[in-house]
Amino acid sequence: MPFPINGFNKIFMRNPFLIAFLLIVSACSQAPESGQKAIEMNGYRFLRLETEKLPSLNQPRGGHVVAYLNGELTVFGGHTDGFIPLKTAEYLSGGRWIEVPMLYPHDFGFSVKLPDGSIMIGGGCVENFGIGQSWGTEIYDPKTHAFEPSGVLDRKRTGCSAIAFPDGRVLVTGNWYADDDMEIYEPGKGFSFKKPVSVQRRSPLILQTDSSQAIVLSYLGNRGDTCQMIADRLEGEAFQIPLLHEWSIFPPINFYDSRISSIGDYTYLIPAKRKIDGRFGILKVSGEQFSLLNMEKPLPEKGVEGDSVAWGPKIQVNRQTRKAYLVGYDLKKNFYVAEIDYDATLDGGKASIVLYYSDILKDFSQIDESWDLLGDGRIVLAGGCFFGESGGALVADNFKTNSCVFVFSTKPKTKSLIPFWIIAACIIAVIGITALLYSLLRKKPEEKEEENNPAASKPDPNLEEQISRLIEEKELFKKKDLRIGDIASELATNRTYISLIVNSSLGTNFSDLINGYRIKYAQMLMTEHPEMSHTDVAEESGFSSRTSFLRTFKAKTGMTPTEWKESNSAS
Repeated sequence: MPFPINGFNKIFMRNPFLIAFLLIVSACSQAPESGQKAIEMNGYRFLRLETEKLPSLNQPRGGHVVAYLNGELTVFGGHTDGFIPLKTAEYLSGGRWIEVPMLYPHDFGFSVKLPDGSIMIGGGCVENFGIGQSWGTEIYDPKTHAFEPSGVLDRKRTGCSAIAFPDGRVLVTGNWYADDDMEIYEPGKGFSFKKPVSVQRRSPLILQTDSSQAIVLSYLGNRGDTCQMIADRLEGEAFQIPLLHEWSIFPPINFYDSRISSIGDYTYLIPAKRKIDGRFGILKVSGEQFSLLNMEKPLPEKGVEGDSVAWGPKIQVNRQTRKAYLVGYDLKKNFYVAEIDYDATLDGGKASIVLYYSDILKDFSQIDESWDLLGDGRIVLAGGCFFGESGGALVADNFKTNSCVFVFSTKPKTKSLIPFWIIAACIIAVIGITALLYSLLRKKPEEKEEENNPAASKPDPNLEEQISRLIEEKELFKKKDLRIGDIASELATNRTYISLIVNSSLGTNFSDLINGYRIKYAQMLMTEHPEMSHTDVAEESGFSSRTSFLRTFKAKTGMTPTEWKESNSAS
């Protein structure tokens, strides 16, 4: 509800002293604790991550699930020191980890988030040292922190993967040192055989390609061998993927590898390595179409100290910010995060990356499956197997597991320099004094002028035509920071009248009016100069950025610029 004093909402717009005061207070109350240290290496710039250590897990774990569910950080299963399977989960609440018993051990099993927000976990090794397969499955409800049995697999499995469809069905496939096939779970009916597979796989990648279809592929066979890069369909025949003759999808994650974040409907980013030289890359998969992600520059091969960076096999996506995250490490156990801005690639552009690193972590552990993206965009690393070194590379030691939990933030920390109660008191006092002074001030010059000159109190009836002609003839829409006051100055009239005409006579607001002119101009440019990039079209048309252009164009026309050009050329 607005402040009761008439015109109070204009105080902040017309009182630069108040604005300056509040900005100073804000800056003082949340000043950066330290500059975000940057290191330049081999043409890449690495920013320092802010690192925070959370309470340690009750049980050190490896081969487990790390998930952010219902606002809580949660871990499931895995094994502990000595390669001994665990039958517990833990969730972080009130600054401590609370342990919950599970029904079965699930070391290197599958887990998948169901449409109702619960999580199904199944299969996995039943004996110490990662031996054997298991039948059992169970469902965890993050609201009640309880597990319920969900049936017995059609085939006992470990090293398996799963995805859930919107109707609640779950596809399970993959095995380790045992035969593989596809099976389906149906709510209320349990698990049943679906079909054989063309290739025996361990920890396969499963990608949903429409509401009821999925494809399955892996580079690793069910006995540790390299298998053929053939994709099986849930419905239909298997098929070859030409790009995977040159690239292989990244080595699979031992656990929870089915949790692949999408950047759009049935569109995914998948880490891969080029077979000829081991170069790291990212594949973009849309439905059954595989391509290389178009990037401004490739991910770096070397880290901040010149050591090779081992980028991980999982990409997580924050679709609110339209950014994807990939993590890695080097031999000195520095931790890396690549923040990938993929938005431009949805319309034919190039993805950009921002790189981050941490200082060396004393309690560093394997990261392949033991990290997740929190709701606020921070990255959490919880547990994992400690690293051993073999042949100049870091390898996981399944007999020695970790209980440490770290949270990494790409934003620098801030600290309060002034106590909050002082800040609040100052703000209240300044607002009160300003409001009182405002009520005692004389009317503004333009209001006095309108009183003394009745003819000026009504807008010119021809103002609508003048506004349109001015914008078109002078192409004012090309000015990126165009304001309604600029139009008023050009026409030597009151900005209030301009606003009145735009809102009432033209039936829109000023921003939409100007964007309409910009879109028409952009369409003209794309028609007459089809070779122009979207970045150049955005710049020439007056948009503040390429992203702003793409979003406004789609909102105005219902199509992306690329789609519009294709339909326009076809007609």
